[in-house]
Amino acid sequence: MKNYWVFVITGMLLIVTTTGFGRMAYGVILPFMQEGMNFTTTQSGYLGTMLFLGYLLTVGISGVLTTHIGAKNVLLVGGACVILGLIGLVVVANFLWAAITLFLAGAGSALVYTPLLSIAINLYPKKRGTVIGLLMSGAGIGMLLSGLMVPFLLHQLPELGWRGAWLIYGVLTLIVVFLAFCTIKQPSSIQKETIHEKITTWRNKQLYIIAGIYFLVGLVYLIPNIYQTSYMISLKFSNELAGSIYAIAGLVSIGGAPLWGMLADKIGVNKALTKALLLSAVGDILPIMQETMSGFILSAIIWGSSLGGVLVLIQMKASQQVSPQYVASAIGFISIFYAVGQMIGPGLAGWLIEHAGGFPVAYGLGATVFFLCILLAFSLTTEEN
Repeated sequence: MKNYWVFVITGMLLIVTTTGFGRMAYGVILPFMQEGMNFTTTQSGYLGTMLFLGYLLTVGISGVLTTHIGAKNVLLVGGACVILGLIGLVVVANFLWAAITLFLAGAGSALVYTPLLSIAINLYPKKRGTVIGLLMSGAGIGMLLSGLMVPFLLHQLPELGWRGAWLIYGVLTLIVVFLAFCTIKQPSSIQKETIHEKITTWRNKQLYIIAGIYFLVGLVYLIPNIYQTSYMISLKFSNELAGSIYAIAGLVSIGGAPLWGMLADKIGVNKALTKALLLSAVGDILPIMQETMSGFILSAIIWGSSLGGVLVLIQMKASQQVSPQYVASAIGFISIFYAVGQMIGPGLAGWLIEHAGGFPVAYGLGATVFFLCILLAFSLTTEEN
């Protein structure tokens, strides 16, 4: 049990630093960095694209690398990339250098996340839902800490300004990666498979259905996340109230992922997944039906706690379709579909809001897609590996 909690806490800290600080803190630091470097809004957007592109290009190969050189080795390489990216941002002098360092940070985060899940599932197969949920809560914690730390660091390090925030993030990430090097062990019980078994694994139709569900979730996952505040402001709610309700969603998301993982360990992934998808749909429907403060608060609580659970459960289900040595490859494979969905979704929702009926239409799309995911989930077998 002691080793279990050492792994879980170390893993959570890895996600807090490499995902929360390395990939999600950019939006918090962006206004100060943009002002300090005299970047245009378009340039700032391109930098965000480079960050995401780094993640997208490496998430697919992270599983292949894990199979060939070992999960822990890939994890450490990813951690080193994030550290280089964050430290590089401290001394960044122009747009090109900023693009390279952010690309490194995004790429490194993917090379940490996927093999970390592989190690977790191989070490604790009977608790995979709980472990994945706890690890994924690190992303929410990282976002929360970023929101709190950046104003504090800017005040405490006025000479360094936004560079000081990247420096502190880089140092903290270095400490955590070193901790992971000392404490995380590479599972040693994985056996080699024959060519026939490998081909059979990648002909698993269930895995492709899961990838399709993950794509659809990626397509609509960010709609309430990105547009809820704008939706409320368009209805004449105050900026402060809209921001506070969004913060509620962020807080409940931290506990939502572990709770859904624990539930899946008890009742099975399929049942938990359909429930989480249904609640995600309800979270999108509520603001359409009730454009009131109570409607938005209830919606924020529901989608905030459920959407993270959906991601945990999809990854958990994918891990059940393959043998242990292919867990990282399977998660990396379906994550490509999710990432592509995320690339398309926000722009599609924005177009619908602007040209096809406003925020209710975009939220309606989200609810419809979640119901489609439920239908696809019914076609998944209930076998538990």
